[in-house]
Amino acid sequence: MRISWQSIRKIFSVHRGQDDKRLPELEKKLGYRFKDPGYLELSLVHCSYLSVTGEDRIRTNERLEFLGDAALGLVVTEYLFKLFPEKSEGVLTEYKSILVSRKTLGKIGRKIDLGKYLFLGPGEDRSGGRRRHSIISNAFEAVLGAVYLDGGYIAAKAVIHKLLLGQFKGILLRELDKNYKSQLLESTQAHGLGLPSYEVKTETGPEHRKVFEVAVRVHGKIVGIGRGKNKKMAEQNAAHDALENMNGEQKDH
Repeated sequence: MRISWQSIRKIFSVHRGQDDKRLPELEKKLGYRFKDPGYLELSLVHCSYLSVTGEDRIRTNERLEFLGDAALGLVVTEYLFKLFPEKSEGVLTEYKSILVSRKTLGKIGRKIDLGKYLFLGPGEDRSGGRRRHSIISNAFEAVLGAVYLDGGYIAAKAVIHKLLLGQFKGILLRELDKNYKSQLLESTQAHGLGLPSYEVKTETGPEHRKVFEVAVRVHGKIVGIGRGKNKKMAEQNAAHDALENMNGEQKDH
């Protein structure tokens, strides 16, 4: 059952303070024209806007975000599966995690100035919500959910290809260059060594200044050690150490 555009307008018409021309403007950026613009408008409603409308939380973009996340995951997974027939499941999972990350989606949302179109509560608006990374990335997924409901899988796929997958090489290269864990995974998969495993060896220092030491194993052998102020940083440093050690061994041979 389609959402009534009239009913959506009734909820927001008094409070939203936005020009109707803004939605067609966003549609142009998406490359998709909605049959029922109510879906698009609902995808832009942040939960803070309930302070204005007094409506139930179900009248926000959270359910559409849930749907959009699933549609995005399927489209990206299918794309990578077909594009890289020689890559293992582990590598494909790493690629996918980069492409659907909050960081990547937030950048795309900013590129189309998605924050400009959001319905936010006054407090959230004043505190910089239109530029907040989490709000923009979540709204981008909600917009994809709206496209999926309005036009189906093919429509959602077209928008995802236009805004995300059309530039996937640049996104992957930028992130993989900074992600030593990804580089190590690529290397071990290429040499048939299986998946690296990470293990926290020690935690030292007071609670507010902890230092983690992590070891990374390949084929059961410790190939790198890293330290950092959190586990994620320590794992990256361990992977970096492993890459240097493994490259050194290859040169010696």
